[in-house]
Amino acid sequence: MEEGSVSKIDPQQFLLIIGSMKSATTSLFSLLAEHPEICPSEPKEPEFFSKHQGHRKEIARYEDLWDFDPARHRIAMEGSTGYTKFGERGAAEAIHAYGIRPRLVYMVRNPFDRIESHYNFMRRNPDWRRPITHPDLVQTSNYYLYLKDFGAVFGPENLLLLDYDDFVRDPKQMANDVCAFAGLPEMAEIADASARNVTEKPKSELERTLRRMAPGLVSQSPDFVKRPLRRAMEAIRPDKTRLTPAQRQQITADLAPDMARLQAEFGVDVARWGF
Repeated sequence: MEEGSVSKIDPQQFLLIIGSMKSATTSLFSLLAEHPEICPSEPKEPEFFSKHQGHRKEIARYEDLWDFDPARHRIAMEGSTGYTKFGERGAAEAIHAYGIRPRLVYMVRNPFDRIESHYNFMRRNPDWRRPITHPDLVQTSNYYLYLKDFGAVFGPENLLLLDYDDFVRDPKQMANDVCAFAGLPEMAEIADASARNVTEKPKSELERTLRRMAPGLVSQSPDFVKRPLRRAMEAIRPDKTRLTPAQRQQITADLAPDMARLQAEFGVDVARWGF
């Protein structure tokens, strides 16, 4: 391990949820964080090994993301989906060069649904102006590409491929599948498994305005105030953008080679997605 890299956590005690964005990675992270032997990072998405993620946490030492107690923790977990976003190729090599040898979790989702969700998430930022067919969105659904990159660096035995639809059907089973992959006992009880996202980006123009005028109003309000306020703001959000038939056709052509390899080498049934 290089000088200045992780010391108090064994290089093989890391579990990284590396993607894909908008595929329930936050929900999975939240469930796994309930395991008594897993120490979750703070924040969930530090993006330590990313180069272009605006929410990257500036921190000198990777190990400082965890309050890791070797007496009770066996796994240090983080969930930076930026490691498998367009423009971040090389993240696998950066992780390896730092000196850790993690287990890696990657979730795939219907690419059209994922792109729509990704786009509608990003458009909450009034400064974000890219079209729904922009490579930043489309090529994040090049699942085979990222699986190949990380598998080549860390070995396929250290990479767990999961399916978003399976998570929706049985989140507890998927959480326990990850526990088995990480060499941990199953979780006897799991709290609310509903979808979550902890990135805390403003969800509407009204919320952005309120944050500008009174920065602490939303974030510092108690839950009994925050929840109905959020529901009210969600209700007046503009309708979500959907892909047009022409856009879907273009994306199908763009992703077809990747999807063919995903099916051939990883056994993913891409026909259900229209490929």
